[in-house]
Amino acid sequence: MRRNRRLALTWFRRAAENMDPEAIHALGYCYRRGWGVKRNARRGFQLELRAARKGVVDAQFAVGVSLSAGDGVRADPEAAFRWYLRAAKKGHPDAAFNLGYFYNTGRGGRRDSRKARHWYARAEALRKNKPHQADE
Repeated sequence: MRRNRRLALTWFRRAAENMDPEAIHALGYCYRRGWGVKRNARRGFQLELRAARKGVVDAQFAVGVSLSAGDGVRADPEAAFRWYLRAAKKGHPDAAFNLGYFYNTGRGGRRDSRKARHWYARAEALRKNKPHQADE
């Protein structure tokens, strides 16, 4: 099947206008990546943040990535850490891995090798789709 990014973008916009959080996230992704629209990292971040606040886990991770890298927003490792924590607690494996990295390096807070090992193990378990101990 041939991809039609402009058509997809039209549907994402319509759904986002109706305040659908997943569509808001998808539209933000399109802007951040320049997918079917001129790349606008700032607009993408704003949309992803709206979706993240509504509980969309992938958007919470994306907000963490943007805040960590300073993509579309001023870099803020402490805020990135908080968004990664939200997404990781809801089972996002990449957020759990990034949280492990933050604990391992002290980025966004203090170093804690025990918590780093916990989150790295959690990320691995999530990737293998196996249950893991309850989050702290």
